[in-house]
Amino acid sequence: MSSDTLLEAIERGRNDYEFFGSYFLNRVPHAGQLEWHQSANATFNVLPTSNRWGKTTAIVDRHYHHQIYKIGAEWRYLDEQGKVDSDAFFKCRYRTVHTADLWDTAALVWDDALRLLKESKVLESFVRQAPLSKPPHINFLFGGQWNFRTLGNDAAGIDGDSYYLITVDEGGWIDDLLEKINNVLRVRVADVRGKIDVVGTMKPGISRDFFTLGVRAAAHTGAEAVLSYRGVEDEKLEHGGLDRTIRGYLSEIGVTEDEFADAIGGV
Repeated sequence: MSSDTLLEAIERGRNDYEFFGSYFLNRVPHAGQLEWHQSANATFNVLPTSNRWGKTTAIVDRHYHHQIYKIGAEWRYLDEQGKVDSDAFFKCRYRTVHTADLWDTAALVWDDALRLLKESKVLESFVRQAPLSKPPHINFLFGGQWNFRTLGNDAAGIDGDSYYLITVDEGGWIDDLLEKINNVLRVRVADVRGKIDVVGTMKPGISRDFFTLGVRAAAHTGAEAVLSYRGVEDEKLEHGGLDRTIRGYLSEIGVTEDEFADAIGGV
């Protein structure tokens, strides 16, 4: 591989996520993952998925892309003409972190990240160190570090540092998720203008904060939010039974009917 070829790939991979996956990671995102990479650019992003959607893959790919290009830190290394100041780029301290409520959950992403390093020589060339010792982290050539942590009590597990990207896995299982986000996570990304991604599958009766976040994010962006109820008997759908169920659930978790109506397009 010539230096010209690598430089062309680096230039293309910044905005072409499909190419980035193929060239750097030896895997191509499916349509849903591709849409996520292209559109999840807000300060706060929510990704509720079905089982086996590939959220672990999406999380790993997103961190590697952010680390190689130092996404979100452009204001630190672009000059007045919009060109990369190489000295500023190399000196820019860049941190991302993946977290979950339990280490077994967070470790799934760490394991996949290490596996990719073994399978892709191109990706490996951007990594300086990936020790197996704990606390787990991956150090990149140009001053970047990707940490892997559990949230801990009151999100203390990631407190004390600034991050350009925080990913939270299995948000539906996390107690007091909203409180942890508002009190800690938002503060950790504020001074570097970073992003927070919360991903997971909905757990009926458990994922109240995660559901609230999803509805509010959909209302803010105008994206459609759909509730899927399975196994509901036909008679329960008569006389507004399902409607009352939805309204009661929304009220219980603190989502207003107006917020929900905005989220599903005014229905």
